[in-house]
Amino acid sequence: MLPDWPRALGTPQLSGVLKAQPEDFVVEEVFPVEFSDDGEFDWLWIEKRGDNTEYVARQLARLAGVQPKAVTYSGQKDRQAITRQWFCVHLPGKNFPAWDVPEAETWKILRKGRHRQKLRLGSHRYNRFTLCLSALGGDLDELGHRAAQLSQGVPNYFGEQRFGHQGGNISACQQWFAGTLTPSRFERSMYLSAARSYLFNTVLANRVLDGSWNTGLEGEIYALRDSGSVFSAERNEETLARLASGDIQATGPLFGKAGRLVVSAAAASAEEAVYSLHADLCEGLLKHGLSMERRALRLIPQDFQWQFTGNKSLELSFSLPRGCFATALVRELIRYPLAS
Repeated sequence: MLPDWPRALGTPQLSGVLKAQPEDFVVEEVFPVEFSDDGEFDWLWIEKRGDNTEYVARQLARLAGVQPKAVTYSGQKDRQAITRQWFCVHLPGKNFPAWDVPEAETWKILRKGRHRQKLRLGSHRYNRFTLCLSALGGDLDELGHRAAQLSQGVPNYFGEQRFGHQGGNISACQQWFAGTLTPSRFERSMYLSAARSYLFNTVLANRVLDGSWNTGLEGEIYALRDSGSVFSAERNEETLARLASGDIQATGPLFGKAGRLVVSAAAASAEEAVYSLHADLCEGLLKHGLSMERRALRLIPQDFQWQFTGNKSLELSFSLPRGCFATALVRELIRYPLAS
């Protein structure tokens, strides 16, 4: 089981349902594309419902008569949702396929074009979300008060879906590192990602508890709001003012071999305390060649809007940087059952 990571606003007294149906969770990549109308790559703007990204990629490969590795996308999207995203199929020397999607499929092609450039992982910068929280129970005035505070930022936790059902990816990763499990190549990538995410969430949880997640510590590495570029700086009045404005964010570790920039002082102590408790995960990540990266501890939604749409439902709309989870916002508003 995963921990119930501490919240910035405390545990909400309200309960509700997230994803009662796929239409309650709509995600769209913010990624305008202008086709070159030549080249070897077909780009497909696809809407899917109840399918994961890998499934659609495999179906595209089947329709095009190519190997699965010829199909790429910028990011994985939720399964229990309606999502719109770009896919890319490498078709060297081949004509534009008909792309006739079988009627039985729960995904469809909304737009297509040919491009000389390949779509690479992480190409888009933002995702736009429209969520409906339903079956709300509790004091709705409290819910409105909490929603009004979200624009100031929330802890940037990795969502529970990163860790598999009941956190199973973490236990599987530990078994792999201990030599008692032999995962597939896809599973290995998934387990490594889960392990790094778990360590990050644990560091962030501790810093939510001590109040430093949005104020920084001595020896911190910071990230710029727009570019994500990281740098070290003294914790002085200027740094605190930039933190308060949201111009920069304190960061936490995506664990791996240390690089050029390293935390020190209080920030280093906070991270090393977590590493010592999870030495098996740290040793395994180093063994498999992971390098240290940084991720912002605070998540500030863009264009955040909310409104009650009935006596017991709330609609949220906002944009988040690539790789950030909408559930980080939702968990500050309501308690909801985890998807099975």
